[in-house]
Amino acid sequence: MSEFPNPSGLSPFPVTRWTLIQEIQRGSEGDAARAMEEICRQYWYPHYAFARHRGLSSHDAEDITQVVFQNLLTHDALQSVHAEKGRMRTFMLAMLKNLISKKHRHDTAEKRGGPKAPLVSFDEMSAEERYLSEPATQNDSDTLFDRAWATGVLTAAEEKLRAEYASANNTETFEPLREFLPLGANATPYADVAKTLAVTESTLRLLIHRMRKHYGELIEEEIAQTVNDPEEAKAELQHLLSVIGTG
Repeated sequence: MSEFPNPSGLSPFPVTRWTLIQEIQRGSEGDAARAMEEICRQYWYPHYAFARHRGLSSHDAEDITQVVFQNLLTHDALQSVHAEKGRMRTFMLAMLKNLISKKHRHDTAEKRGGPKAPLVSFDEMSAEERYLSEPATQNDSDTLFDRAWATGVLTAAEEKLRAEYASANNTETFEPLREFLPLGANATPYADVAKTLAVTESTLRLLIHRMRKHYGELIEEEIAQTVNDPEEAKAELQHLLSVIGTG
């Protein structure tokens, strides 16, 4: 995927996703709900998979993941954000590791039966089914977390790309081209796809190039929202490239 983003040429740095944690704690009820939904969307599965890989049962992994997100509601978590001054990926993983190191069965059992409603719906997300599909050769919890995180970044960028095509009433073009993005199968011969779209192969290659280029820009935006400065964004993007095997 030669059009994948170049860490030395990141797009202008946006407002970071760290502000979501502040919105969770200090914003209006609506702002807090939207911020929590965004953070949960990105990090629920990496946390669940890490906990399962560390030996927790599926129920305990669900519980401790809920506790991570509940802890974002506390003042201590906000102070930790200021102290971390780094990447949200490492901050979120550090919170989880800290909870696991102190965990006892009755601690999370109390959380499950407590008054707070769950923040993440594991029934809808099929967390255990997804975890069981992970490669059996995966023997490092941190690597599993990072791979799940990277997949989440790619998926978020792809969803935004799909939405842009849909808003332009061009979904019929997106679906065949989507196969040639990192999460696609990349198995159908170009000639067959060109025939489906009624274009020449050279035109198809140009369409794929343009899609991949914009996709790379959307990935940059996703990454930049999870760190504190452009230099960290470059390093984090390079880390993602190494995790997915293209760096």
